[in-house]
Amino acid sequence: MRGPRRWRLAHPIAALLQSRSLRADVRDALDGGVGIYHTTWLIQSDLAQPPGDRLAGELVDWCRARLSRMRRPYGLDHVTLTVALLGQDDRQLANQAYPVFRPGDFYDEDSAEALVRATLLEWARERLFEAGRADRISAVLFSWGDLARELLPSDS
Repeated sequence: MRGPRRWRLAHPIAALLQSRSLRADVRDALDGGVGIYHTTWLIQSDLAQPPGDRLAGELVDWCRARLSRMRRPYGLDHVTLTVALLGQDDRQLANQAYPVFRPGDFYDEDSAEALVRATLLEWARERLFEAGRADRISAVLFSWGDLARELLPSDS
C-alpha cells in the first residue's frame, strides 16, 4: 500500500489559501482600500434628543446601499461593521465592532439595525451626545467578498 495521498485542491479559494504570498496580497489590498466603505454623520449640537433612532436608520440605509454594489464571489457575502463616536480633534469617545453580518441582517428588524440602535442608546445613556462632546459618528463597513474577489485569480 502506498503512503498517504496528497489531496490537491482545485478550488480557486483553496489554491489561494495555499499561496505563500497571501499575507502580502491581503495587506496590499487592504492598504489600497479594497472592500472598505467609510462615511460620517455630523452630530448637531442643538438637538433636544440624541440622534439614536434617526441615525440608526440612516446608518443601516447606508449599509444597504453599499451592500447592493459589493462583490459576492462563491457566495461570500459577509461584512463587518464598526461604528465610532468622535469628538474634537478626531478623539474617539466610543466605538463598537459588531459581529460578522450577511446582507439579510440589514433587512431583519432584530439584527443589524437593532444592534446599532442599542449602541446609540447606550452612548446616549453615557451622555456622550451632550453638546460639545461628540462631533460626528463614523462608520466603516468591510466586505469580505470584495477582498476575496480582489485576491482570487481571474477567469480570463
